[in-house]
Amino acid sequence: MIEPRGVRPEEIESLHTLTDIVFRPGMAKQYPQLFNADNYENLRVCVVDGKCVSHVGMKIQDAFLYGCRIRTVCIGGVATHPDYRKLGYASLCFDDARRISKEQGVDVMIVSGDRNLYRMRGCLHVGDDRVFSITPHTLPPELEARSASITVSPMAPAELPLVMECYQKEPVRFQRFPSDYHYLHQSGWAMNSPVELWVVRERGDFRGYLLIRKPTPQSEANLVEFAGDRASLLSALPLLMRHYALNRLSFQVQRHDSLLRSLCEAYGWEGTLRSTSGTVTLIHFSQLMERMRPRFEEILGQPLAASLRFSQNEEAYTFGLGTEEFVTDRDTATRMLFGTTSGVEPALAELGGALGEALRSILPLPTLWYGINYV
Repeated sequence: MIEPRGVRPEEIESLHTLTDIVFRPGMAKQYPQLFNADNYENLRVCVVDGKCVSHVGMKIQDAFLYGCRIRTVCIGGVATHPDYRKLGYASLCFDDARRISKEQGVDVMIVSGDRNLYRMRGCLHVGDDRVFSITPHTLPPELEARSASITVSPMAPAELPLVMECYQKEPVRFQRFPSDYHYLHQSGWAMNSPVELWVVRERGDFRGYLLIRKPTPQSEANLVEFAGDRASLLSALPLLMRHYALNRLSFQVQRHDSLLRSLCEAYGWEGTLRSTSGTVTLIHFSQLMERMRPRFEEILGQPLAASLRFSQNEEAYTFGLGTEEFVTDRDTATRMLFGTTSGVEPALAELGGALGEALRSILPLPTLWYGINYV
């Protein structure tokens, strides 16, 4: 029986050939953050006669949700050679990635896709975001007026520390290193498209940055990532739209970014419901909740937060408070934790007692946005 394992240096060209066939030529070079020598052990492959025939790529990285450090694994580059499909190789690689993730202390798995292979393993669309699409005709006069004090320019190498520090101030983010930005510079790609990074200044002072996907032939584009002062970032959009001669610019605002959402709505823009990019499954439920306990203490106070209990027994996920207890399944627990575009998960909305009240105060948790961490 073939056992999944990390790719070996002498097999990397075979793996590149596989991703070229399944995705597009040169795909691996567009994601050096995944396909680099330091990450070979996390590129789980099935090899037949010396050839990589199936692959599941992993990138394990920490993240911060309101200051609480959690551990995530991002899954991407999932591929099986057409001649070797329906033989179970992708399942073997995916299950192996899940095993390794749990061994390495991962709390949450984020997958850049939605297919039966993932759904069978609890990967769900979560999050309650809004997508705003603006056109030159929907730019209000007050936004145009403020943009007169704004300048945008391609990021210069000397401005990288400003960009890095700006992202570090976001309340919900991945932990990043200089290498993450080096990979972006090396590939010029993020979230499956070529991108350009623009620095935003207001009256000469750094205010943030915008990472924009290069326009389509229809002169449409979207923001892949942004960070910094929300009002200044919005004021920079008319400048970018004119620079690229855009007919439409879209961007996704996450549920926890209430300031940006309210600013967009104040300009008369109506958002469209959208789940957060990727699908999510829980790897270690109780560990995740323990890591979030400092946040719960801030909301509920220490005595009440200390009384909350979280545990898992195979497919049974338990929430407890004092003598109260609620047991549910994996998928319901995932939707309770991260929310959905349908609103509060019914099981959470209908839960009574002090336990229900406490859980509705601390849930749902914010979801992470890939940006340059996409694989």
